[in-house]
Amino acid sequence: MNAADDRDLAARAVRLGGAAALARFGTALAVADKGSGADPVTLADREAEAAVAGLLRAERPGDGLLGEEGTASAGDGRRRWLVDGLDGTTNFVAGLPHWCVAVGLEEDGEAEAAAVFDPLRGELFAGARGAGFQGPDAPAGPPGRLVATFLHPRKQTPAEAGALAERLMAARISPRMGGSGTLDLAWLAAGRLDGWVQPSVDPWDWIPGRALVEAAGGVCVMHDSWHIAARSPAFAHELAGIVT
Repeated sequence: MNAADDRDLAARAVRLGGAAALARFGTALAVADKGSGADPVTLADREAEAAVAGLLRAERPGDGLLGEEGTASAGDGRRRWLVDGLDGTTNFVAGLPHWCVAVGLEEDGEAEAAAVFDPLRGELFAGARGAGFQGPDAPAGPPGRLVATFLHPRKQTPAEAGALAERLMAARISPRMGGSGTLDLAWLAAGRLDGWVQPSVDPWDWIPGRALVEAAGGVCVMHDSWHIAARSPAFAHELAGIVT
């Protein structure tokens, strides 16, 4: 099984999940919370995850599987698929057009392949180690200092979030917060952003985007509790110094 096959499977899986989520977009949905007061979950999250997991189990029965909404199987221990059936649930519920479906493959602890699908725009981002990145045509390029981040009460105190914003702005960095970290990472891979920083990131929110960024030639590092992605090693190093 090669990297391109895994990438293509991930792409098919996110399209299935995207169709399931899109069918629920704009409809009345009961919204539950996972406990923090800022982690909503809906039927759309669960149906999209089930659609993705069903395909992965059928085509890679020996692989492990871990989904944000509880899908789990151990597999052989070397390969594990990370599934986020709906990243950006708050946006989804509010009708905001910034959410996605994501699948990433981790092998021996490394991000190997992934796909991210934005159903509203019809944009697919896919990549794999050694097989390159595929996505929408890149724009002329951002000015070099656009960095996506996310403020969340489970991860940061208000004081910590304020300090982060101050440090980024003092470094002449323009922060962006779209509300779907994985879609932001896909945009970074496609050349729409320059960097990405978040603390204490769950694996389904990191592995898919990391695989895309690295397949596109970018850099992903973990520094203390921080997860950092950038278009260049120099900017990744600069961001590590800013956030810690």
